[in-house]
Amino acid sequence: MTPEQIATLTAIAEIVSKIGTWPIGYIICAVVLGPWIILVLVSRSMEKRHEAAMAMYKSNVKLVESYEIVASEQADTIRLSTAATVELTTYLRNKVPCHERIAERLPK
Repeated sequence: MTPEQIATLTAIAEIVSKIGTWPIGYIICAVVLGPWIILVLVSRSMEKRHEAAMAMYKSNVKLVESYEIVASEQADTIRLSTAATVELTTYLRNKVPCHERIAERLPK
């Protein structure tokens, strides 16, 4: 046996010898109620995790809602920009070039 195993067995023997001095009621309570106490503690930690997940879900929903607002405003801006570009392109295509206007003003 390794020294670590001997130390572990010695520690377990000391715990068992100390438990042997306890009244039998404490031992029965520890055996019967111990798993229930552990179950309650684990249940509480799972409940906290669930609450944290729900809070994260709610904050994600708020984020998506605000993103939808920004996206709709951005779509409106894109539509206005596209309309202005089309209007400017149409104006520039139909405009009389400058050299033709200058030629109209000069006497012949």
